[in-house]
Formats: sequence, structure tokens, C-alpha cells
Amino acid sequence: MTTTDQERTIMGTAFYPRTSLLNERQKWNAWDRYHIVDAYTEWQDEVRTIRERASALDQSPLSKHYISGPDALRLTDYLITRDATKIEVGQIYYSPWCNQDGVVVGDGLVARVAPDRFMFTADPMMNWFRHHAEGYDVTIEDITFDFGLLALQGPASTAVIEAATGESWSDLRFSRLRTTTVGGVELTVFRQGFTGEIGYEFFVPTADGADVWDALFEAGGPLGLEAGGLHAVDVARIEAGMVIVGADYTPAAMDRLGDPLPVSPENMTTPLELNLHRFVDFDKGADFLGKEALRRELEAGPRRSMVGIEVDWRDVVGLYQDLDIPPEVTPRVVRYPLPIYRDGARVGRTTSVTWSPTVKKVIGFAHVAADHAGAGTPVRMDWRAGEVHGEVGATLVALPHYRVRRAG
Repeated sequence: MTTTDQERTIMGTAFYPRTSLLNERQKWNAWDRYHIVDAYTEWQDEVRTIRERASALDQSPLSKHYISGPDALRLTDYLITRDATKIEVGQIYYSPWCNQDGVVVGDGLVARVAPDRFMFTADPMMNWFRHHAEGYDVTIEDITFDFGLLALQGPASTAVIEAATGESWSDLRFSRLRTTTVGGVELTVFRQGFTGEIGYEFFVPTADGADVWDALFEAGGPLGLEAGGLHAVDVARIEAGMVIVGADYTPAAMDRLGDPLPVSPENMTTPLELNLHRFVDFDKGADFLGKEALRRELEAGPRRSMVGIEVDWRDVVGLYQDLDIPPEVTPRVVRYPLPIYRDGARVGRTTSVTWSPTVKKVIGFAHVAADHAGAGTPVRMDWRAGEVHGEVGATLVALPHYRVRRAG
């Protein structure tokens, strides 16, 4: 199959032979070039499994790229806002990356898998990488189709991986990686995750996806392991305060993305506006894309700030009652922006609003003017859902909504 064919074809993932059998409600979601299970049964139960036991989450559509060669370190250090020279072999950094104006192009994980090779897991970035690789002695590869990505998340995940591998994993620190064997298949495991829980990410050769799935569930079933869909992952990452490209910001990118927000200056942002200050290493020795623009922004202070928001769900129910129709509060994550007002003036917008079965509130992210971003600030929201439209009350809160335990 040619690259062009792959880009145009909607495919099943490496784990599709197993996920398709478990998908009782046949609820699917299109993620980039793949179909992925949205919810196997009831998404709220799947969130609880992530929080209380262990869940296997198919994240294969996430793009995977290698940057390799004599200049791999130098190019990576130029692309990302973190200090790549400090990434040890076997270590993983989370980082945003920006254009020269300091506007976020993307964000994701950067793993140093060898002295001269870095692995990026994020949204599609091949055009961006190639655009900036001129003059560097590197090879850039898109390996998305070569590996499935299965995330094992939840407080029982360490017990599950130990049962599946016959090895101790207590010594693998957060944001580190190692190789192992599951079901006779050699694979790479990141001590990482996107739910806020202790977890691991398995990079599985595509042809071996079913074998690894079977071995993991044979070992993990008695420990409470269950499959979780994309809806549960989406809610869990919102609870944990984690953003995604397309839903929470429009990237200043040149690669095709799925699920983008409407392109406008309001929906583009910077790491500082996303409160990712700790992931921008201004003191690293080398220059990086957007460094001077971000330094100026830091000195002047960001115009906006991303914080949490709690929506008064009773007000939302009231809008349905006014129309004499049954209430339906966030049956899906509300990814489109909803305007936020303070004292009658618009001060920002929401993204990723959802009912949280963990904290039992309607929560989300608020991107608001910096002088209105204080925790406890009461605001009004313009709620829109089909024929339902009206103002509801809300309160700005600190992130995360849920205590993150993944580094424990």
C-alpha cells in the first residue's frame, strides 16, 4: 500500500481483531486514518475502571515519528521548547513545539530511544519536521502504521504488566521506557499515560496486536482489566487537566489534522497561555523555535490563561425544562467553544466540557483574559446544544479537576 493510499483509507488498528468483537454497541469514532471504539458498553463505567482498576485503551491512531542521525539531537533541541540535551537514553519528555511567533504547532511525548534517535508521539508532524530539517544530517520517518499503541491505565496497571511479563516494574520511573516481551512479542513500553493514573504505553508491532492483547487480558483479567473506549479516555484526560490539539487549541501546523477547531486567532494559543510555563526551557543553551517571542510574552505577561471551569448543571437542566424536553447534559464531550462572560462582557471561551463521573460535576477548560482567571471567579456561559440555547452559571477553578496520580 502506498503512502497516499494509507492517508486516504480508514483502517482498523493493530488491535481491531479484538476490539471489534468487544464493541457491544458498535459505537465507533474516526480518529485520523483509523476507526477506533468510542465506547464498548457504558462510557461512565469505563471511566470508573480507569480510576479504580485497570483499563486497556487503544491509542494506535496517535502519530509516531523517528528523527535519527548525527544531527538528531540538534534538530530536536531546535524544534521543542524543552532542553533536549538533558533527555537521557531511555527517558521521555513531554513538550510543546511552536512556530517563530511562539504559537503552538503541536505537543506530545519526545523519547530518546538511542543516542542518535528520538521518537515523537503526537499528531501528524511529517511536513513540519521536514520543513525545519533542511541543513541537518537527519532521517525523518513516519512509523505510525508500523506500531499499534495500547495504553494500560489505572491503579492496578503495574500488577497487570507484572503478571503479563513475569517481571518487576516497580523500578521503572515515570517518563522512562524499557523493552519487554508480552505473549512472545518483543515491544517497547513507556511509563506514561493520558488519564492521570499510573500507567504504561505499549508500542506493539502491528502484525502482533492480537497476540499481545490476548496475553495481556489472560494475565490481567483476574486483576480487573477491562477494555475502555475513546470517550472514556477523553473524559479522563479532561479530569486530569490535559489538553489535546484540535479540541483545546488550533495548531499553527502545516500537517492535516482531524477534529480541528475553527481556525481563528482566538483558537490559536501559546504554551504560556496554556499554563505550560514549566515546559519551556528559556535557559537552555541553544535557540529554539519561538524562543524570543515567548520570552517577550513572558516579560509582558500572557493575555489569556487556561484554567478549569465548573458549570452549574442545574442551570443546564433548566434550559431543557423551559423547552419541555428531557434533559441531556453533555452526552458527548463538548469540544466546540462556548463563550464565557463576566459582568456582561465576553472574557473567553470554553473547550472540552463534559460530565465527570469521578468528581460528579460538569467540568472543562476555560481560556479567559488573564485578569479574570482567578480561581473562584463566577462567570456566565452561553450554552448551546441543538435547539437548547441560553446562559448558565459557572465558576473558574484551578486545574487539574482530579488529583493526578500517574507519577506515583
